Parts: sequence; C-alpha cells; structure tokens
Amino acid sequence: MQIQKSNQDIALRVTDQAIKKKIFGATFLIAAIYFLVTLSGFGYTFWQASDMGSISWGWKIALIITHLLPFVIVPVTMKVFYDRADYLVSKGLHSPFALYLGLPFQMVAIAFEIGWHIQQNWFYQNDYTFLNFLFYAFLISSFALWADAFARNKWVDILFVGSLLAISVLYPLGASLDISAFKIPIYIALTIVFGFLTYRAYKVLQDWRIIFVPIFSVGVNLFFVFLLAQHQSNPTLNPLFHILHDLAGTEMGVIIFAYLVYINPLRQANSKSLQQAQDKGVI
Repeated sequence: MQIQKSNQDIALRVTDQAIKKKIFGATFLIAAIYFLVTLSGFGYTFWQASDMGSISWGWKIALIITHLLPFVIVPVTMKVFYDRADYLVSKGLHSPFALYLGLPFQMVAIAFEIGWHIQQNWFYQNDYTFLNFLFYAFLISSFALWADAFARNKWVDILFVGSLLAISVLYPLGASLDISAFKIPIYIALTIVFGFLTYRAYKVLQDWRIIFVPIFSVGVNLFFVFLLAQHQSNPTLNPLFHILHDLAGTEMGVIIFAYLVYINPLRQANSKSLQQAQDKGVI
C-alpha cells in the first residue's frame, strides 16, 4: 500500500512538472524567428525551381505554403515531446528516443515530397518516381517509430519491416508495369502502422480522442488522394484536393497528436482534482 502511494506521489510530481514547463519560452521564440526567415528562403527557392505549368500562381503559392507548414509543425511537436518526455515515461512510454526520431524522418519525407512536386510543377500526378517512393518509405518509418515508442513487440516490428520490404519490391514492379494498383500496399501499410500507433498511444494517454489521428492522417488523407486520382487533369480541383490531402490529412493528424501529448498532463491533473473533490464531498 505504501509503495502504491509512493508511485502515485511520483506520478503527481512528474505531472506537476510537466504542466509548469513552458513550451513556447523566449529561447523557442528566438529559434522560431530564425527558422521563419530560413523558411521564406525555402519558399522563394521552391517558387523559382518550378514552372507555372497549368496551375495559377495563387494555387502555386498555396501549395508551397501547405508543404512548408510541416517545417513549422514538426519543430513545435519536437518541443512538446521533449517537455512531456518524463511525464509520458511515468505513464508507460517505452522509448522517448523513438518518439523524437520519428520527427526528423517526417522532415526527410516532406523534403522528398517537395522535390517530387517540383518535378511535376506542383501539378499532382499519381505517377511512379524515386522521390515519391522515398517519401512514403520515410513517412511510414516515422509513424512506425512512434508506434514503437509507446510499446515494443518483436512480432509487430517484423510486420513493420516486412511491410517496408514489400513496398520496396512492389513499388518498382508497379513502376515497370505502369500499374497504379501496386501503390495500394503503401496505403495498407499506413493503415497497419496507424492501427498499432493508435492503440498503443491510447494505452499511455488514456484519451479517446487519439482516434482522430488515424481518421485524419489515413482516412481523410486517402479520401483526397482518391479524389485527386479522379481529377488529375483539372487545374482547379487538382491543387485544391492536393492541399486538402496534406493540410486536412497528414498534417492535421500530427497536430492533433501533438496537442493530445501537450494537453494530457493538464487533463490528468484536472481529472485528479475532480476526483479528490468528489472524495471529499465538495461536489
């Protein structure tokens, strides 16, 4: 009984420390200013690196901004993960390092995606390219690392590795045969990884809202990919669905995930306070 009370006291102290940490302190804001200046240079480079093609300049600007957003979202998420690491470990997180490592993998994936879109003059075509393959490979790897961060199982790891190997074989095969259906295993792999990530994250966070992460990052994402496949030649619907595929899909999922990690100590503290008040008969 004494050991249980001691563990509860430790968890409460870790929660209290997590709540008091400032996510957006002065140091972070200074770094953000440097980063935004660099991002503006990236944006100008992306603009100059591709022709207008059949997309208007307004849509092109919107597409570039959409693809630059992860370079803002990921560093903020990284800071949230860092400041919440001790708290998450106290709740059962297996590996903070794997959680951190998933974020640079996402940055690399986005860099390859941007290169792919520059090749296409920002007009989305569901074709086979080496850059597109690397985008999916690093993206799936990043979310697999997140899933491993919350819990480890060698059989699940074998499944993740097997999925990546299958994609590595089927993608070039689909490219050689020019059959778009060979990309379907990529979407299956994403669904499998997100299934494990969602379950494992729920076990730690105990927040049902984690279900919104796969809903947006997989469901909404693939919905707009499907619409893009139907309107690849439309100069208005193509960029619109392309933006929504990223902004309302993967990026929204990562934002929700970061928010849930950030808010969890506050949520747990409020729940604990409410329970204590009920036990004392205050409410």
